[in-house]
Amino acid sequence: MAWIPTDHFPTPDSSGAATRPAWLRPAVLRPVAIVLAVCVVLFALATLLVSNNKAGALIGHPEKLRPGCTWDSSGNYVQNCKVWSPSNNRWVIVQIRASNTSTQGVYLLDGMRARDDRSAWTTDVQAAKVYDGKSDTTLVMPVGGASSFYTDWNGGAGAANTPIKQETFLTSELPDYLNREFGVAKSGNAIVGLSMSAGPAVTLAEKHPEQFKVVQAMSGYYQTNNPLGALGVFATQTMVSNYTNGIINMWGAPGSAQWQQNDASQNLAKLKENGQVLIVSSGNAFLSPQEMAKMKPQDQISAILLEALSAVSTILFQLQAAQAGVSVITIPNYGGHDWDNWNRALQAGKTSVIEGMKAAPPVTNKTTVLAAARIASAPSSASSSSAASSAPSSSASAAPSASSSSSPASSSASSSATSSSAPSSEASVSTTPSAAPASTNASTPASAAASTPVCTSVDPSANPAASTSAAPTCAPVN
Repeated sequence: MAWIPTDHFPTPDSSGAATRPAWLRPAVLRPVAIVLAVCVVLFALATLLVSNNKAGALIGHPEKLRPGCTWDSSGNYVQNCKVWSPSNNRWVIVQIRASNTSTQGVYLLDGMRARDDRSAWTTDVQAAKVYDGKSDTTLVMPVGGASSFYTDWNGGAGAANTPIKQETFLTSELPDYLNREFGVAKSGNAIVGLSMSAGPAVTLAEKHPEQFKVVQAMSGYYQTNNPLGALGVFATQTMVSNYTNGIINMWGAPGSAQWQQNDASQNLAKLKENGQVLIVSSGNAFLSPQEMAKMKPQDQISAILLEALSAVSTILFQLQAAQAGVSVITIPNYGGHDWDNWNRALQAGKTSVIEGMKAAPPVTNKTTVLAAARIASAPSSASSSSAASSAPSSSASAAPSASSSSSPASSSASSSATSSSAPSSEASVSTTPSAAPASTNASTPASAAASTPVCTSVDPSANPAASTSAAPTCAPVN
């Protein structure tokens, strides 16, 4: 039998009763219990704070696939994520490429013929290659929105009476998801729109200045609150999506207060009041050989006519913005209403978008015209040069000149407008920006434009999921 030390047993006190060891006495147990309780409470609070601050732990990390997302076949760390929209009562696919370390994001809206499965920013233009890792910003590309004008409709759309609450989704529901899963801040971001979404992108920035510090609009139609504008809305919605009731169900009867509130050109003063930056561009409606080679004859006609209308609207919009004292950056461009045009504009505006998001305090009452330059051989090159100019004049020379009809490169004379006082004249400049500015009297050979691919093939090595796909087919007109 093993010997047990006698000090392991309680010793009797003077009354004969056993006494507790010193470590079991209340005087010792009470402080220990208090310390343990405090530790448990602190641990619980720390756990709660960490669980409610997932965004902070998930800022950046483009290589990390978020819950419920899948890698996109376009590669470049683009994820396909399903975001629940209570207002629309459905899941919305959003294609996202996370930044490296930044909390800022660039929202890219699709055009009138937006698909329901993929954003054209991952097919017709690979935005994740333009805004590559060095740009250090999260790309947000909502899928769908055809004929919606990215707004909240009063009634349903089409025969199915489908609810459309795009503004609520883009400015409330989606930001919550992005903040929680990707660490994207709910303020200080940028928004980009083209064609149908160009005007709505400006309107969203006007209504939500805390969310969108910079807005870039390409080939838009901005003066919608008038009979001609309303007719255009009705025609496009009917032809593209068969939304014959959109003219009423979207904002009520044309000419109502809602139509004015959603007319980008009638609310420009808000951009100045909030110190936001506006970047605008359009083509000159003269197709380059590269564009013509991709299009059928009927698509060529459509691209020319649509961009001609957009160029007129853009010139008026530039004048309205300058008169309102808005910070305007004008990107010289050429070509028709197609993705070649918008790819060039996305590249040329990248530097201004990133600098605009970082600017503190934001600039106001300033008009900047980017200098026209030869197109670079690399498709991701963007213009970083700009020249400040004074308030615009009312000269009508801003309209596209017939002298440029022979070639997009033949209007070198009009490129001298970069040193003039009218930013709207840049809408007809037929050279495209690049990283190195050229002299104002230099022309760009038409063949140079044809050497730059717009819809590049997918790089399988850039896709963490190692998926492959064929080169995307560019949709000629949107």
